[in-house]
Amino acid sequence: MGHHLPRRSQRGLLAAIVAVVTTGLLLAPATAVAAEPHPTLQPGRAAAEQEARDAARVAPTTAERATKVRGSIKAADKGVKYRVRWFTKDWTYLDERKVTGGIYSLSLQPGTYYLQFVDLRPAYNVRKYAPTDIRVKVGSRPVQKNVRMQRGAAITGTVRAGGKVAGGAEVVAANASEQSYRVKADKRGRFALGGLPAGSYSLFTYDRRKQYVGRSTYLAKMASGQVRNTAITLGTRAGRLLVDLGTKDGRVRQTVFVTAVSKATGQFWTVKARGGEAIFSGLFPGGYRMVAPGVDGFLPQSGAIKGARVRSGKDDLASSFTWTERGATILGWVVDEENPEELLENVDVRAYSGTGTLLGQDVTDNHGEFEITGSIDTQDGVRVVIEPHGNQPYLHSTYYCKFERLTTEAFSVTAGRSTVLDLALPQQPASEQDTKACGS
Repeated sequence: MGHHLPRRSQRGLLAAIVAVVTTGLLLAPATAVAAEPHPTLQPGRAAAEQEARDAARVAPTTAERATKVRGSIKAADKGVKYRVRWFTKDWTYLDERKVTGGIYSLSLQPGTYYLQFVDLRPAYNVRKYAPTDIRVKVGSRPVQKNVRMQRGAAITGTVRAGGKVAGGAEVVAANASEQSYRVKADKRGRFALGGLPAGSYSLFTYDRRKQYVGRSTYLAKMASGQVRNTAITLGTRAGRLLVDLGTKDGRVRQTVFVTAVSKATGQFWTVKARGGEAIFSGLFPGGYRMVAPGVDGFLPQSGAIKGARVRSGKDDLASSFTWTERGATILGWVVDEENPEELLENVDVRAYSGTGTLLGQDVTDNHGEFEITGSIDTQDGVRVVIEPHGNQPYLHSTYYCKFERLTTEAFSVTAGRSTVLDLALPQQPASEQDTKACGS
């Protein structure tokens, strides 16, 4: 049946899942005709990336002017369409766009970025190029940075489950560089997965009916442009697992994606948990670890699922997982800078990380108080932005803008502790208060 993922690779894969769940960059379910390999491991990417774009639109602005970054995409095959994504220097997702014609052009603020170029041809195309990343430093002058695409490695084969061809089975190729790529087999169990970066891969295979499982198939040292054929056989009856999800404060209330990782094989299963319960089907027998994002003010967490022992063809209904470490809290008051005794309600308060990622937000109540909680880990460089809520006429009795936006100096937060801020919202010049209508 092949080899399971080596221990070192399992650690890399687990780190990848932790990173993805924490950042929220998630992989949309793939199909045989529209799969797009991407170095993330979870479903629901489109919604998460839309949230990232929304956060970027309300992030603190700077006075710096955007700079053009452009270049040629060099490749042997003509007419290929690409998607370019751009990230901060610490790989925080910013945005993306499609590229046609072999030339890309972006407008970016000064700073250091990573650009990722992805071939949009279907995953089953064995001529598909591997994703290519380049680093670019942006200053005040236009930057030209060309990129050369290389043919990816490809894996082909047939999947059988319980002695029969496994039509619709999902095949995931995962490497130790924290990347995964997936495709679905056709009705005859045949699959092809192209566009893979050079390296070693473990093939995790999921029976569409969730009845059979098997250890992963390990393919070592695949080279760019190499096509390797392999047969996959799933011969073990799968089990199911129900996990009760809780925090120190009680049962988890929110809907959340969580991932169970087999201790025996390194294979992972991701489900949407509701009502404090996560139900996994099609599991390999043995013990399991959970990789989970932050919930209800607690930080992302990974660790053993208590009591989990999946048996072939059986249900395990007595397992649990508990979040234990609280995130940081940012709270305080907002007052009128000109009249500090006046507490201001309906003020938007947003907290951002040092890279501009939205950490959380709140609106002051009728006592001028706010509280931002969530999966906020210990970090430096946090800033808070305050401004009248919704850009609507402010201060009950007037229809004119009265206050300006304020961005605080950077400060630090610590997980499990509260940072208290006393903020004063500045008024606009009196002349502008009388001439500038809110919302205009």
